Amino acid sequence: MTEISVIGGGSWATALVKILTENKVRVHWYLRRQEQVDAINEQGVNPDYLNFVKLDTHYLVASSDLNHVLQKSTILLFVVPSAHFPQLCSTIDAESLQDKKVITSIKGTVGKENVLPSAFISNYFGIPSSRQAVLAGPCHAEEIGMGKKTYMTICSPNDVFLQHLKPGFSSRYLSINLHTDIAGIEYAAIYKNVVGLVCGMAKGLQYGDNFMAVLVANAIYELQLLLEGLHVADHRIACSSYLGDLLVTAYSPHSRNRSFGELIGRGYSVEQTQNAMSMVAEGYAATQGLYETAKNLGLNMPIINTAYRVLYNHMAVTSEFKLLERNII
Repeated sequence: MTEISVIGGGSWATALVKILTENKVRVHWYLRRQEQVDAINEQGVNPDYLNFVKLDTHYLVASSDLNHVLQKSTILLFVVPSAHFPQLCSTIDAESLQDKKVITSIKGTVGKENVLPSAFISNYFGIPSSRQAVLAGPCHAEEIGMGKKTYMTICSPNDVFLQHLKPGFSSRYLSINLHTDIAGIEYAAIYKNVVGLVCGMAKGLQYGDNFMAVLVANAIYELQLLLEGLHVADHRIACSSYLGDLLVTAYSPHSRNRSFGELIGRGYSVEQTQNAMSMVAEGYAATQGLYETAKNLGLNMPIINTAYRVLYNHMAVTSEFKLLERNII
């Protein structure tokens, strides 16, 4: 891979652009705000996210013109919040994507139907899964920015596409695992953000390590239950792209979902928490999507239920955790 178009201007997009440009992949980067574009093109720094990272501008051109960026490469990487994805797609001419391959790293269900990002792209643009790939963790943007050892998973049913992408994302500090289970990886990436929220709530409520260990153990069981209910269960859930991604989000101080949940646990309202955070916590929107999915499948998932009742039914977090205590083992 020698060239790619990246759509999205947050910390994860910035981390991915860092990796790509380090590997001398030419990046055409779409960001909404012109001040970000100017700072990146002139200084090689995203002023709003990971501003300690110096990007190689020899392999990078930023632009606020979405259509221009989409036209510049045959491979597109979408790194935007799931809640914003349908509106973004509505501004794109579907015919302009017919010869493109699409990578997504979007960790939430999309639209009122709560579909996976890959399914949304297939339905909206008519792009089959054979021309799609998904990037997943476990990895935090901050640690990639610092060059700390990280493992990333790239998923696609198209092995040729996987092999084409791998060199562009591999580096001395980044090991790449290849996988074919797009749906399983996407659902795991979405669910782990809800787990991060609930673990953050527990921390805000001052639960200790003993309770947290039981909470995460139950989350692992819930993830297995969800994947089996969706018929996308993998025989190796205890690997980096499933369990590893869940654990890093549950425990890491870099997790914005954990930070979001911690504020809720400390008594902040959803609105106050959203205003206090400079970055989007995907777990908030993911909670609603997964709650509806689990309900439709007839699954009893106490952790998802707790997150939903606190965030969307505005139930008291203290009383909901007392109920959760009785529903986990």
